[in-house]
Amino acid sequence: MIRLDVRSAQGAYPVLVDAGARRLLPGLLQELGLADRKVAVITDEMVQKTAFARELVDALAKVGRGVFELAFPAGDAHKNLGTAVQIYHGLLRHGFRRGDVILAVGGGVVGDLAGFVAATYMRGVPYVQVPTTLLAHDSAIGGKVGVNLEEGKNLVGAFYPPRAVLFDTEALSTLDSRQWSNGMAEVIKHAIIADIILFDQLETNPVAGLGDPAEFVDVLARAMRVKVDVVNQDERETGLRQVLNVGHTVGHAVEQYSGYSLGHGEAVAIGLVVEAIIAARRGCLPEVDAARIAAVLARHALPTRPPYPDVDAVLRLIEVDKKHTHDGWTFALPAAIGRVEICKVQPDEVRQAYEEAREGHHP
Repeated sequence: MIRLDVRSAQGAYPVLVDAGARRLLPGLLQELGLADRKVAVITDEMVQKTAFARELVDALAKVGRGVFELAFPAGDAHKNLGTAVQIYHGLLRHGFRRGDVILAVGGGVVGDLAGFVAATYMRGVPYVQVPTTLLAHDSAIGGKVGVNLEEGKNLVGAFYPPRAVLFDTEALSTLDSRQWSNGMAEVIKHAIIADIILFDQLETNPVAGLGDPAEFVDVLARAMRVKVDVVNQDERETGLRQVLNVGHTVGHAVEQYSGYSLGHGEAVAIGLVVEAIIAARRGCLPEVDAARIAAVLARHALPTRPPYPDVDAVLRLIEVDKKHTHDGWTFALPAAIGRVEICKVQPDEVRQAYEEAREGHHP
């Protein structure tokens, strides 16, 4: 098992990664002082049906004061205040108190929504993240929780860290090829930020599927360590943590424009290509590195060309990104493989790079 430790002003917490890590959950709750609590498993209707979720619930039924499940329809379109309110009512119906514990079992949508509920129900209750998708290796760490509004993604939320993150790589065995590729976009993103060795590894030997869950632990932990190291230096996203947004400023806008028909990782891949072109055109990223970024994404079956011609509509969605200031648009741009810088970017730069990517003119 690999253990990473996240520092937080609200309390440090462990990130445990292993094949079969789900079997550690009862003992982990005991270690955290949460074993004698009522447990609310918040998940989506797809994950709820899996053998992984059923095994977790059965194990939890043997500890604490009882376990119950609250499930909502799967998909980013349901990560909203309306779903949160439904979950609040469900918690009240089951007599859930401030001393009880929420278990977020699922992908990034589940983790964000369950974490938001934990942060706001009765002014805050403890929760544990149990990611079940590759994509969620990113969102489960760092304590950023929230919901979407019609105007944009994650516009309502909080910084509210979990008590622990438990990642069982065996949970990834159910992912189809598209879900896998979506998750690999965030693994590649972390390599671009701060792990040249991981990038070289993915470039030379693309990871097309899970294979042996035990062998994938090292790749996953390397990506997660990048996130942990950044969060430990800047928990509240006042400076350095903004590097984690590389690919996301354009990516979130494209994802929203698609009506969430694009997966999050697919949108981030497009964003990484567009933002690499911006950086290359500025002369702050070697063109060979911009080309390498596009190529490694393509080798993991991810899109590299924006499918939507209405660049003005995408720019309007970028305009409402919460990272921007009155001084201009704030972007995290790759400056090299293994290094990202925070820059102010003009709309015309985004327009030109988006249109170049649309035409397939990568540096």
